[in-house]
Amino acid sequence: MDMSPSQWSTANGSGLSVEGELSFGGLAPSAEPAPSPPGRRSQRVNVEMGAALRQRGAAGVSVQIMDLSVDGFRVTTHLDLFEGADVWLRLGGLEACHATVVWVSGHLVGCRFTRPLHPAVLDMVVAKGSKR
Repeated sequence: MDMSPSQWSTANGSGLSVEGELSFGGLAPSAEPAPSPPGRRSQRVNVEMGAALRQRGAAGVSVQIMDLSVDGFRVTTHLDLFEGADVWLRLGGLEACHATVVWVSGHLVGCRFTRPLHPAVLDMVVAKGSKR
């Protein structure tokens, strides 16, 4: 059953009212979230930062992250990747994040994290990247 927050607080009898605001605090002015196209799970933040990407059983190579979200990322790379490939992205200061290649178009590759990033981790990574 769909209920607005005011209907919920009345319906459950607790009188508890919960209000909130979505914030992209800590993001640099140039790192505004891009609009989400239909079918995209979450908004991506346009960034330009270096990272390391490796395939299963291979050494990591430097890549340029073009955008990043809690669910995935887009990078430019010279690696010859294919849809469905397992990769690991190493962002500065974090352990490698497992992801799956979702699409490839030339040197651009879109990937989905196996486990989404926590929003606070995304904010931290973007804030660190914008200081460089």
